[in-house]
Amino acid sequence: MAIDALGSTVDKGVKGRQLEALLSKVGARKFAAARASLSIQQEQLLLWVPIFLIVGNWSYFQLRDEPTLLLTAAIALIAIALLFMRQKSILFFLIGISLIGFCATKLREEMVATPMLRGPTSGVKASGYLADFSTTKNGARMLVVAIDNSVGIPDGEHPKSIRIFSDKSGDLQIGDYISFEAYLAPLPRPVEPGGFDYARMQYFASIGAGGRMIGAPLREVRPVPWAYEYRRLFRRLRASISTRITAVIPGAVGHLADSMVSGERSGIPGDMNTSLQISGLAHIISISGLHMSLVAGGVFWAVRALLALVPYFALRWPIKKIAAVVALAVGLIYTLLADSGSATQRSYLMIAVMFFAVLVDRPAISLRNLAIAAIIILLVTPEESVGASFQMSFLAVMGLASFSTWWNAREKPKEQEQKGIALNWLGKLKRVLIVSSLTTLVAGGTSTIAAVYHFDRLSPYSVIANGLSLPVSEALVMPPALIAVLLMPFGLEYYPLKVMEFGLWATMKVSDWTASLPAANLLVAKPNVVGIVMIALAAGIIAVGVGGLRWVGLGLAALGLVVATFNARPDVLVEDRAATVAVQDASGNYVFSTGSKNKFASGKWLQGNGETTGLIDAEARPGWDCSAGDCFTDLGAMSIAYLHEKSGQGVYCPPTQIIIADYPLHFACREAKVVIDRFDVWRKGAHAITFNNGRYIVTTARDEQGTRPWAYDSRKSIGAKPRAPSAISPSSTAPAQ
Repeated sequence: MAIDALGSTVDKGVKGRQLEALLSKVGARKFAAARASLSIQQEQLLLWVPIFLIVGNWSYFQLRDEPTLLLTAAIALIAIALLFMRQKSILFFLIGISLIGFCATKLREEMVATPMLRGPTSGVKASGYLADFSTTKNGARMLVVAIDNSVGIPDGEHPKSIRIFSDKSGDLQIGDYISFEAYLAPLPRPVEPGGFDYARMQYFASIGAGGRMIGAPLREVRPVPWAYEYRRLFRRLRASISTRITAVIPGAVGHLADSMVSGERSGIPGDMNTSLQISGLAHIISISGLHMSLVAGGVFWAVRALLALVPYFALRWPIKKIAAVVALAVGLIYTLLADSGSATQRSYLMIAVMFFAVLVDRPAISLRNLAIAAIIILLVTPEESVGASFQMSFLAVMGLASFSTWWNAREKPKEQEQKGIALNWLGKLKRVLIVSSLTTLVAGGTSTIAAVYHFDRLSPYSVIANGLSLPVSEALVMPPALIAVLLMPFGLEYYPLKVMEFGLWATMKVSDWTASLPAANLLVAKPNVVGIVMIALAAGIIAVGVGGLRWVGLGLAALGLVVATFNARPDVLVEDRAATVAVQDASGNYVFSTGSKNKFASGKWLQGNGETTGLIDAEARPGWDCSAGDCFTDLGAMSIAYLHEKSGQGVYCPPTQIIIADYPLHFACREAKVVIDRFDVWRKGAHAITFNNGRYIVTTARDEQGTRPWAYDSRKSIGAKPRAPSAISPSSTAPAQ
């Protein structure tokens, strides 16, 4: 009776019981749908592995302190344990994959580790093997030398390799043993806190210093190590091909043709580079996926077509597999000819996986093949995961492979209709145009995710430019280039190269026209990295995910677009020699004090702020008063004084809240809220000041780097001052990103 009074649920209904049952059924259906979705994802587990390897790679690079080998070993054991729990939970497995990515990056760091030079050093005498070189626009060379012996470098700072400028290297070849005297400098720090870390990129190539040779190097007669022998051979072949190409195709177009065949880009004029960047066609001057697919794919098609013309071969031999083997061989030769740059190596690996799939009777273009290639790259060279080249190519190929899968599933077999030859051809042409437009849109859209973050640039007409130029490249550029190289031993390359010249002329016409359109040169302020990561992850979910998970990807992409806009730029920037200072005005534009000396840093600051103006125009903006020799401004939330040693006024402390000086103040001016002098930037690199509701935050490039092996604490210079110091500053060894 008491139970009945309280409302027993045994025999009697309770108010709201029907609603509870309904919610229970809905929840059960949702739970069942979620489990079914996860079950489907488990069938495609391989496709998720590269994404979670990248998560592990990025996690390593985001650390402020370098993990120890003991900690890494412990993480590896945890990762292995999680991998064995795959049957219990797919989530455990994917977390284990991320930890594997983390450990692979740390292992790679240990393999390439090199001491870093910590200060300018003159009078260095060194010797070693010439490991690589590139030709600059004025005919000089930038050499990479694997150091064997060195004198004049402090203990603990002897780098494995150095990147050094020489205008008297003559006809040195890869593998030559040379001795030389040099002025060396540390690798430059980021031009602003949190900016692109050039030293980290060079560290993973075992390069620990840059500089300039003093005089001509001396070549010693020594056997060429086998590691350099094949590259030496292909470099000579590359030089010979370059000479033959530029002899037939004169001027800038000839250098463009040379870049597409041999990878030599030093002769391309600046205005041509600018046009290609603005139009979104800059990828054609770097031997990567497009070139490799056209060359290897063209060979595959040609060999298979020729063998198919002979009934004996077509009926008895596996001509498709034979064509795949020949295409693999030609692709390898193309890779070696282009000197095996990272983008070229990655492209060849991807195309090799595709042709290997042909050999084992699997679909050539698929997400599985991309996943296999990406896994190899991310385990062997995990530092590629933070590079623009890998990110752009990976996203583009992922988008194309996903689109191909969707399109093939969409295309259902249709009954043949008798429409006549003309209508059938029009239908095929319509299909080709639709597929070409969509693939260009997909590839361009996905690669833009990384391009916007790394280069602060949008190419709004890239779809048009690529759509118009790609058919030209497929028909009039790469096929005749391949034919010309094959005919060079017989001296018959003239006519194929002339066809290529016309194709490149047409390509540049498209590029120049596209670059001239309104708002074609569209720069955007550096987006929030969290938002970009969210968008990239969303692209992966949409491409790899199945079923309702793709809706999650779309939602994440929309949220990422919003988050990417929340990234305020610093209000004040000071470069790493205190030679250039910029302050944001009320409209958000940077105003530079007169006499700014670092054009590279100032260009990066303006680009990161989404400005297309140059340094001269940025200096002409009102806001700085430099009439007294020193400069003063009230543009920011605090008054700023920028003191110059050349003003001749000595050490003094103007009544401003922020004081910046390009010379040491020796701890003077303590009454100012912020003091940044030459000694501060020498120790900590570039400085940034951000104002927020009456408060200020000072960040430095060195502090943002953390205690990582590629980050160094500066020491004083050693040796006499080098000749022409302005020409051999540390930043002179850093190419544009």
